[in-house]
Amino acid sequence: MDYRGPGGVPARRGAAAGDRGPANRPHVTGRRSGRAAMTAEPAGPRPLLLAGVPRSGTTWAMQVLETDPAVRALLEPDNEGTSAPAVWGKRRAGRFPALGPGDRDPAYRALWAWILAGAPRTPRLSLAAQVMRGVQRPARTRFLQGRPVPLMRVAGAMASHPSARHDPAAAGQRLIVKSVHVPLSVGWLAAEFELEVLVLLRHPGNVLASWLALDLNERFVHLEDDPAVRSRFLDRWGVPPPGPEPLERVIWQIGVLTTALEEQARSAGWTTRTHEDLCGDPVQAYRSLFDDLGLSWSPATASFLADNDRRGEGFFTQRVAAEQPDGWTRRLTGEQVAVMRHVLAPFPLRTWSADDFILSADG
Repeated sequence: MDYRGPGGVPARRGAAAGDRGPANRPHVTGRRSGRAAMTAEPAGPRPLLLAGVPRSGTTWAMQVLETDPAVRALLEPDNEGTSAPAVWGKRRAGRFPALGPGDRDPAYRALWAWILAGAPRTPRLSLAAQVMRGVQRPARTRFLQGRPVPLMRVAGAMASHPSARHDPAAAGQRLIVKSVHVPLSVGWLAAEFELEVLVLLRHPGNVLASWLALDLNERFVHLEDDPAVRSRFLDRWGVPPPGPEPLERVIWQIGVLTTALEEQARSAGWTTRTHEDLCGDPVQAYRSLFDDLGLSWSPATASFLADNDRRGEGFFTQRVAAEQPDGWTRRLTGEQVAVMRHVLAPFPLRTWSADDFILSADG
């Protein structure tokens, strides 16, 4: 079993980081057979998919939502950097699978059937997870670049075809699945499975500042080389491919993922929030969101929000909420903002206008 890398094709042996073949190679093999053929559909409340782009505030949002005691949350079970079943299920799909309603990818569908069954653990999956834990961070990075990492390959093979049989102990609980790798396939997931979708968007400037600070593996992906991405999104939007500079490429990728997610959410009418709105008045904003999602607010929810409204950094979710909405204006340089305005100009974003990408010092 060969993982096809962040872009759906293997890197050339010995290639340097970022020097790979086409990204997210198309993997459409036919039409699905309809809902009647689906397996392991949940008998209880519909699962909730919390979808965003990397570093859009989804982890914080998930932690707030799971303060409802009737909720069971799963953190990125589709992340092939940490989940052995995802190594197998995304071996052809790539880091950001690009699928539309009617497309067929049996392995990726089996991965999500397992996820929406609550990601039940079996002795085989536990052993695969143990193998994954033996892979050090540099090796995981090489794997996400599309380079061979034998232990990751072994873990994925051990976790192939995970069981989608629901855990009886989770009966009656509301499943919430957080993913930042479905912006190009969330519509496909909603067509394939009975689920509810919550989309969380974040100002691209804030996403960019976070990506630059953390040097994310997502920078290795080459979405512009995927024919499905071009035909479904880029050609229709009139968006050209990114320039050669690394900063331009990162901003362009954020633009693709954010615009695709925003567009699908608007078309389907899914519940949508921005990270900035949630940070403005967290208690009021989350109370409204809980009502929209049919979740139960409790003193634990308010306590969690208060306890986490403090300084933090990196992958920790503690932040001073009031400082978040315009954080990009302090974290990005004037030159970086100018590049961001230029790269994002062709994208048909509707949540933000051109005026929302100007530093106050620019006038």
